[in-house]
Amino acid sequence: MQYRACIVDANGHENSRTFVCANDEDAVVWARQMLHGNSVELWCGERLVKRLPVSEDSRAVTHEVHEGRMVPKGKE
Repeated sequence: MQYRACIVDANGHENSRTFVCANDEDAVVWARQMLHGNSVELWCGERLVKRLPVSEDSRAVTHEVHEGRMVPKGKE
């Protein structure tokens, strides 16, 4: 499925990235990598999947994209 992560920085500038993931869970993991001090809204078409607040930036990244697939970090 195609997802869109929308990032709004402290100055109100919006940036978005479109990507493909197999399901919402993988898409949330992917979008968390984009937090970097800004909140992220994750969308799938017109459906809001999840809002990721800045506070979640402290979570460790457990997955990464390898050859177009989401895999546990360090396991290629």
